[in-house]
Amino acid sequence: MITGSTNNLIKMVSSLHHKKGRLEQKLYLAEGIHLVQEALKSGAPIRYFFWSAKLTNSQEGIQLLEALQEKSKGKFEGYEVGEALFPKICETENPQGVLAVLQLPEGKGLDFIDFKLGIIVDSLQDPGNVGTIIRTAWASALDGLLFTRETADPYQGKVVRASQGGIFQPGIYRDLDPEYIINEAHKHQINIVAGDAKAAVTYYDWDFSSPTLILVGNEGRGLQGKWENYSIQKVKIPQPGSAESLNVAVSAGILIYEAIRQRSLKETCKS
Repeated sequence: MITGSTNNLIKMVSSLHHKKGRLEQKLYLAEGIHLVQEALKSGAPIRYFFWSAKLTNSQEGIQLLEALQEKSKGKFEGYEVGEALFPKICETENPQGVLAVLQLPEGKGLDFIDFKLGIIVDSLQDPGNVGTIIRTAWASALDGLLFTRETADPYQGKVVRASQGGIFQPGIYRDLDPEYIINEAHKHQINIVAGDAKAAVTYYDWDFSSPTLILVGNEGRGLQGKWENYSIQKVKIPQPGSAESLNVAVSAGILIYEAIRQRSLKETCKS
């Protein structure tokens, strides 16, 4: 059992609360029963797990601990942490007694082979919104989730928790430049469609059935100016109420599911 805060593994876990530590260690954290369950289920590369006696207060926690201990053999390491120390290595106020340390995915080039639908997240800063978009992308089985350099780190704790497990899925690309995305999209004949309240075309009047990347921008400023240098289709989501704008994660969900609706209708018609 680890009980001292000077333990090197404890120091390592604490460093992962910050982006600098995540990049240096090439690791990130997943906290709580549900997230660790999803990490195991998805086959995400776990390197360590830490648990406290609190985990064994529920049958679900006991089963998770048994599964971790069984699957860890020869693959990753598990350590019990003292009840007083465990909350200090967590980011949530009331931790559930389990924390996993996972390998940070290596940066990779875009893979647009057999690509049908994905989303570009540009300059978004709110971790709740970023995590919700990841969760929506996971639920809708998108082929790619692309983050520009200016977007909040998708592997920070709040984003990971808001993703509900979506962060463990393949097809996540980060630290991309708009120019690179545009060039690769054009090379593979993929349309880029962005939401814009001032657009002339309403989103349900646009044909999303061809390969498409949906582009969403910053909560307040919208898209980076760089995007204006390229040909991007803009569509509007009607807002008959008096609100100034829609939440960006909600907007992303509306556009994603309109694309899915159109594609499902097209397949039904073919059948």
